[in-house]
Amino acid sequence: MRVVVPLGHKQMVGIVYAEHTQPWNDTIALRDILLVLDTQPIVTLDQLHLWQWISDYYMCPIGDVMSAALPAKAQDRQYSLDARTRARVRSHKYTGVLEPAHALDAQQQFACNQITQTWSDHPVILLHGVTSSGKTEVYIHCITEQLAQGNNVLYLVPEIALTTQLTTRLERVFGNQLLVYHSRVSDGQRMEIYRQQLLGSTPHVVLGARSAVFLPVRQLGLVIVDEEHEPSYKQQDPAPRYHARSLAIWLANQQGAHTLLGTATPSLESWYNVQTGKYGYVAMTQRYQGIQLPQITMVDLTRQYHRKEMYGHFADPLVDRIREVLADGKQVILFQNRRGYAPYMQCVQCAQVCKCPDCDVSMTLHQRMRQLVCHCCGHTQTITTVCPHCGKEMKPHGFGTERIEDEIMTLFPGARVSRMDLDTTRKKDDYQHIIDAFSRHEVDILIGTQMVTKGLHFEQVSLVAVLHADSILNQPSIRSYERAFQMLEQVAGRAGRSGAQGQVIIQTFDPSHFLFQYVQTHDYEGFAAHELNERKAYCFPPYYRQITLILKHPNETRVQAAAQMLQQRLACSFGQRVSGVILPSIARAQRYFVRQISLRIELHANTVKAKKIITNHIDWTLAQPSCKSVIIYSDVDPM
Repeated sequence: MRVVVPLGHKQMVGIVYAEHTQPWNDTIALRDILLVLDTQPIVTLDQLHLWQWISDYYMCPIGDVMSAALPAKAQDRQYSLDARTRARVRSHKYTGVLEPAHALDAQQQFACNQITQTWSDHPVILLHGVTSSGKTEVYIHCITEQLAQGNNVLYLVPEIALTTQLTTRLERVFGNQLLVYHSRVSDGQRMEIYRQQLLGSTPHVVLGARSAVFLPVRQLGLVIVDEEHEPSYKQQDPAPRYHARSLAIWLANQQGAHTLLGTATPSLESWYNVQTGKYGYVAMTQRYQGIQLPQITMVDLTRQYHRKEMYGHFADPLVDRIREVLADGKQVILFQNRRGYAPYMQCVQCAQVCKCPDCDVSMTLHQRMRQLVCHCCGHTQTITTVCPHCGKEMKPHGFGTERIEDEIMTLFPGARVSRMDLDTTRKKDDYQHIIDAFSRHEVDILIGTQMVTKGLHFEQVSLVAVLHADSILNQPSIRSYERAFQMLEQVAGRAGRSGAQGQVIIQTFDPSHFLFQYVQTHDYEGFAAHELNERKAYCFPPYYRQITLILKHPNETRVQAAAQMLQQRLACSFGQRVSGVILPSIARAQRYFVRQISLRIELHANTVKAKKIITNHIDWTLAQPSCKSVIIYSDVDPM
């Protein structure tokens, strides 16, 4: 239950975690509980066990876990769980006519049968289905079986945008048994769903983003993690820095439920677990109704620029193909994984770049807002066209979705164009409006960032174009090729989902890159084998566990000294498993200088002992007079 306790001069709301029955140490001052807010538990034992596991595994205080897990209203001392006089805020109620689940085709039925058979040996199954193979219909049939048995189902998706189409589809089958839970839902609705799961007995299917894994779902029969490969399932800041897929698997195992991981491009961790027999495996290799996978064409930008066969950032073959598709009454998706008008402004003479005063990154030009914006900390300033160093002209370099929108409207003035990125989806219903308009063919060309790559279904899309594939290849991460393959294969999967075969055009300066060969043939298994060999050779996940320690301080000298001190102590305990002090790609963020230390630990090693040693070394470092104001935290299984 929730209680109010004094901490210093403040009164805080906390959860009673356990009852202390042993003699207490007199040297520790006890504080009185000022008020008990509840007459019944607001957190279940299963939740507390999950919180403790998160705290131990991800090396963070359990209080941080509680703050992330409970809805805002549950942390408000004015909220009463069982007040009869309080008006309850209810979620949207479905009033339409329920439809039966669609009949499965032969491949889908075979997959359902395989899943049922495999669960007897493997509680976790990877459903590897190519894009548009009908995985969602398989999910619906699995959900129907669980609800009929009186069990609840947790259905996780990586992005809020995906709930838009899925809500409409699932409501037609499950009606008011469907509950939608994510950060765009109001605090009152989130608390009402939390209360229903805590107190109710009617089986539901809960559809939500990663935070839905914290709900007190009782009698859990099935957890679905759709698009399981997505890095969006990983919480970055603030703590706890958890991965919702790992939490979902642990939660299902704790309650004796099944877990179904679905994707067209599995994460290498999940693929490795299949190869080693830890996970079950079910494949769907054909698109629904036998539609062919899209044809992928590479366009060499070096040759196009040399021949002067470019319209802005569009090569001639792409412009011609867009014109043909529009004339045929079909739709186009243009993918550029960078928002704004241009990534940076640079002086034409001294080459100075306009940078954020608080971060070590360039300011992105947002032409519509007439501002330069730091995508790291959010700092904004007015656009300057005069270099502050030499007085010469500053010009935009590179391009984002906003610039693409301007160029496409110039090239095709009669086309109806829309853009989907963080700038155009800030309001609660913006996702819905854009997706609905495109689905109704009120938009001919949709320009978007990675939001458009994830599981969306549009029947009239004939052409998908990737405008600058090199920008997603050349990232400073061991996962850059994995993410690039997944992103390209996923965005390609939006083309030709009904009717004729779709087409994908990828513009790149390096068409001979090995990754594009796998993308062109939709060869995931070949790519995974290649990448796993690389990971194994260099002792990277999934062959080793990785823990990254992040150190921050406003003074660069102090954080560097603290990092070196900690690294030396860790090296004494872990030897070559510890990296040197790493300067990250963004070495200063929000006025804090940043350093990193990476540890790689063998899979068979005692991770509990290793984490305890790491924690002791961190505590020792922070206890040094020169390091007391340094911030140090851990990122377990970093993405």
